[in-house]
Amino acid sequence: MKEARKITACAECGLLVDIPLHLGMGQYRCPRCHGLLYRRGQKFSHIIIMATAALTLFIPLTFLPVLDLDIMGQESSATLFKAFWVVYEDGYYFIALLALFSGLLAPALMLTLLLAILLPIHFGRRPAWIRHAYRLYETMREWGMAEVYLISIIVSMVKLHGMGSLRIGPGFYIFILFFLLFYIAAVWFNPDDIWIDDALEK
Repeated sequence: MKEARKITACAECGLLVDIPLHLGMGQYRCPRCHGLLYRRGQKFSHIIIMATAALTLFIPLTFLPVLDLDIMGQESSATLFKAFWVVYEDGYYFIALLALFSGLLAPALMLTLLLAILLPIHFGRRPAWIRHAYRLYETMREWGMAEVYLISIIVSMVKLHGMGSLRIGPGFYIFILFFLLFYIAAVWFNPDDIWIDDALEK
């Protein structure tokens, strides 16, 4: 049986390296500069669990209150969806839609694509559309900015703290948990593992 191999360029020194592919490999470094060329990701089953858990939180984090603010007896609850809607009603249509897409929809779409890629492989199937799903996933990586939206919420909390009574709602904690699960799933996923498994099957 012919050994599967992959030729890749080192990001540090540009050396072309012929890497032997096998499922047991942990990591591979450049023989010239010792830069990291490949590190195997976590098991697909672990990534699937994280992505599924994050997606389960998506609906409650969108509609549960993030902040409860009481200013001179006037109480107001803020949800993520309401925050986007307020910006939209103020006439900042593009900003509202961009924030909604990059802060919530793009991460959710990335998780959905991750499951669409990994679930068939986990169950021993490899549909042809996996390559297209992966290309779309890579495109979404440049748009997913859930961490930026989380930071903006924290900054808003600091600024509003002196204006009245501020209580953190359950949506805030769910959003933090969603972001952590989303981040873990994204970091654990190494796309090279898909093609390594594919090459070993040929």
